[in-house]
Amino acid sequence: MQHNGPIRLRVAGRRTLFLPVFLSCLLLIVAALLSPYPMSLTLGAILFSGAMSISYILNISKSNTLKLTLVIFTDGKVRLESNGKEKDAGSLVGQQWCTRWFAILRVSNGNTVRNMIILSSQQQEEDDYRRLTVWLRQDLFNSTRAGRVLGS
Repeated sequence: MQHNGPIRLRVAGRRTLFLPVFLSCLLLIVAALLSPYPMSLTLGAILFSGAMSISYILNISKSNTLKLTLVIFTDGKVRLESNGKEKDAGSLVGQQWCTRWFAILRVSNGNTVRNMIILSSQQQEEDDYRRLTVWLRQDLFNSTRAGRVLGS
């Protein structure tokens, strides 16, 4: 396995995130019903849940294809691949966020910034997700010497 090469990760789609978002909206409504002001808070929770389902949640990049692959190079450049076609997506910008189970990556292509969610359970190789979390925790993409450190 090559440790200084690019990382290939599968991007989570809107269908993957439907159940967690639905459950969080349901829990919000239940909490509003159990509050001291159930009528007003329940109405507010229902309106908030409806607005959240209509709007773009976290401005997550959505894809019509079932398999969208994100390729991250050691210098922070990013490429999207879908159905064998390559598309230059730009580069990683600051404010990435990662946990043990998922990571949110901010990808910029000129003036547009898209957030992409990477789930660890969807990856074919666990080492790629581990390498991503190490890179993000060390903040290597904001460093000027990141390419020299990762390339060596």
